[in-house]
Amino acid sequence: MSDAESDLAALVRAEVERQMNPFQIMQVSSVREDGKVNLQWGETIINDVAANQAYNPRAEGDVVLVLQHSAGWRVMDKIGGPVEVDIPEPVDLTFGDGLPAGDFVQVNSVFMKDGAIYGLIGEGPAPGPGEPPRKSKPKPVTLDPASTAAYRDGRRDGSRPAQGAWPSYPHPYSSVFLYGSRIAAACEGKTVDSMQIRVARTSKYHGVSGKVRPRLGLHDETSPPSKTPKLTNRWDGPGLGMGDSKWITIPASQAARLASGASRGVGIGAGTGKSNYMIATEGSGNLRIKFKT
Repeated sequence: MSDAESDLAALVRAEVERQMNPFQIMQVSSVREDGKVNLQWGETIINDVAANQAYNPRAEGDVVLVLQHSAGWRVMDKIGGPVEVDIPEPVDLTFGDGLPAGDFVQVNSVFMKDGAIYGLIGEGPAPGPGEPPRKSKPKPVTLDPASTAAYRDGRRDGSRPAQGAWPSYPHPYSSVFLYGSRIAAACEGKTVDSMQIRVARTSKYHGVSGKVRPRLGLHDETSPPSKTPKLTNRWDGPGLGMGDSKWITIPASQAARLASGASRGVGIGAGTGKSNYMIATEGSGNLRIKFKT
């Protein structure tokens, strides 16, 4: 048998085996913003896989049953126990054009979360004798960056945030999210409980198929400089698959610098190496601040 005939026989045998056993068990490597998932099959990452509506909610690390068909792969459902859904108790709603009778309390503001309803009726418990008036907790603040700037080879190179290098781009990227002085202004007079920054990796193929960690740091810029700004107080975020996004907690010491104005913003940057290369998308850099008091 010639080499060509041997290769053809191998292809036919592989196709027959696929059709006889089209199902595989895989693990979800990451969940994409578009609802699709990236799968891990041994050492291989399979990106951009659609899933049945029954597979919901979707989470990183899920073990799933996957079907291979003529158009590619499709996740059928999660393998494991059924998902327990918390169903809230029914709420008795009554509408009218007059004041209600009975022990009703007037609600100033209504808040909702995961099916629960919360009515704000005041500023909290009344202070005791001799105590100062108690303040309500400040509302969380979300800031989007005023601008984004990317740098490569010491100079500004567009506004698309990226980090690291790739063979086609041998000089590594660094990028900064700029907020002016708005972070310190939002925190003035308040005690910060936590800060998070959102980083989203593009779903367009780039770099490695697996996860890449954002390499984050602080900067002192209020507007885009012409040369690569310095990133300090560095830390690593969690791995992001293609199309994945996460709210990344900023360590307490770095959050304190941002709140005080000692640092002005956050950036991403990494050296060479395929495992560091990542392109972020619009919406990256949004900063969420929660307060204690």
